[in-house]
Amino acid sequence: MLAMRAAPVHRDRLLDALWPDTDPVTATRTLHVALSSLRRFLDTHLPLGDRETLLHRDGDAYLLALPPDTWCDVDEFRRALGRAARRAATDPHTLDDLRAAVAAYTGELLPEDGPAEWVVAERETLRRQAADAAARLAEAALRGADGVEPAAAMAARCVEIDPCHDAGWRTLIAAHDLAGNAAAAAHARRRYADVLISLGLDPSVAGGVPAPVTADRRIPPPRSPRSGSVQDHTSSGQPA
Repeated sequence: MLAMRAAPVHRDRLLDALWPDTDPVTATRTLHVALSSLRRFLDTHLPLGDRETLLHRDGDAYLLALPPDTWCDVDEFRRALGRAARRAATDPHTLDDLRAAVAAYTGELLPEDGPAEWVVAERETLRRQAADAAARLAEAALRGADGVEPAAAMAARCVEIDPCHDAGWRTLIAAHDLAGNAAAAAHARRRYADVLISLGLDPSVAGGVPAPVTADRRIPPPRSPRSGSVQDHTSSGQPA
């Protein structure tokens, strides 16, 4: 919980997330033991020399304070998206920021924590944002002078991240069609249809030439199936 946020996390939030059914006194004591163990672990394996510990306390909140020369994939992802959001839509550097964000997204957030409630919402948010960024890049490549191959590659990355990303599938099919790659377009249509069928939707909508869509359009329901439900992924990201 501390690692996936750049801001202090209040004690009550930690208690509610990790020990929701424990009485407050016991939960607080358990939290203090956990924080002491965490501080000892960090100080042992990531020594800062004469500098203070990585685990900071700010009143009733706790912060994992990374030194300025460290790199964190989630932090870089958020920073890149933030830069893109602050730029004008016509600013050419916006695409550079989106590329940096997609590059920083190497897989689901904390997959080893499974369906834990405290991580699920943030995991889904990051996945949705990464897929949207990839879709925007794919559509920009399709409209620009880079050619259809970069568009197809980025659209494939989009649906790898979020198999329910409607705009990603349609852009992928369009890119293959424009490239004259009938086999790849047919394969993408079959995979798109498989996703629709798995969601109980009519796969016939994937049969024609895709209509223009917004970069964040998804197939309802918005929650993506697990990656194993869609076969033949073009690449495999590593857990963040």
